[in-house]
Amino acid sequence: MRFLNIHHARQTITRLVGALEGEQPTPAELGPAYRRMISTMRPLDAPASGIKVSFRRDPWGRHLENTKTFENVLEGLAHSTEDQEIGWGRDLRSAQVHTSDLLPDLGALVELVVTDVVMFSSKNKGGGSASHLPGVVSMSPGEGWLVHDFAESLVHEAVHLNVFLADMTYRLYTRPAAELAADQYRVVSAVKFGQMRPLDKAFHSAVVAPPLMLMQARRGETELVDKFRGSLRECTDGLLDKIDLFTPYGQILVQELREFTDTYDMDLVAESVSGARFADYDMAAA
Repeated sequence: MRFLNIHHARQTITRLVGALEGEQPTPAELGPAYRRMISTMRPLDAPASGIKVSFRRDPWGRHLENTKTFENVLEGLAHSTEDQEIGWGRDLRSAQVHTSDLLPDLGALVELVVTDVVMFSSKNKGGGSASHLPGVVSMSPGEGWLVHDFAESLVHEAVHLNVFLADMTYRLYTRPAAELAADQYRVVSAVKFGQMRPLDKAFHSAVVAPPLMLMQARRGETELVDKFRGSLRECTDGLLDKIDLFTPYGQILVQELREFTDTYDMDLVAESVSGARFADYDMAAA
């Protein structure tokens, strides 16, 4: 599944930087070039390196609140305490180490595409990301969250961000996103049972499932597979029924996702993150 592959992400970002700046960066230049590029797309610059953690009172927090971005995360917003913020920052750093220890190339993907995590205390627990804010993740941690919960939330949003970058580079859909919300283009969500969602949102609901299932499997848990096996398969059925709404590149991603839902083979997910067969895409084919 190319949307999980670290080598493919590097290839995609290299091409995107080259298209926007006129010259492709070398592998050594890729990280700084990516951060320079996305800084032109956002109201606030990306940090020079690493993941910067900020809170409601900080520039990113104020911007997201004032623009009502990630309204689901910001519902019931409250001020976080100093102790909460210290704990969240510590747990997020531990989550990065946890992810890298679990699957090094998955950790590398997170470190490549995520530049900012904005932490909130709010009623709704979870995370958020958006196509118009590359590199930015919002997060409202639950009181009982452990390090692996922070890690799964971070990976979840990193995959969304990576797919947004692929859409910028190759295009995923044959129609504009605004049109995909029409009733005839809706598909059953992979995680919201029975709910019909716009095609692009349904696709995004499905692509985040495989890495989270793998992370749980590595801990000896099957909760996500048990809970979403049927709905994820139903979602991919819907995506395949509307395969003509995907570009040639998008069709490859849907078909690779379907290969996973045919077997729920966790070795396939691990191969997708690191394997050579998911690394390249021949742009001429598009």
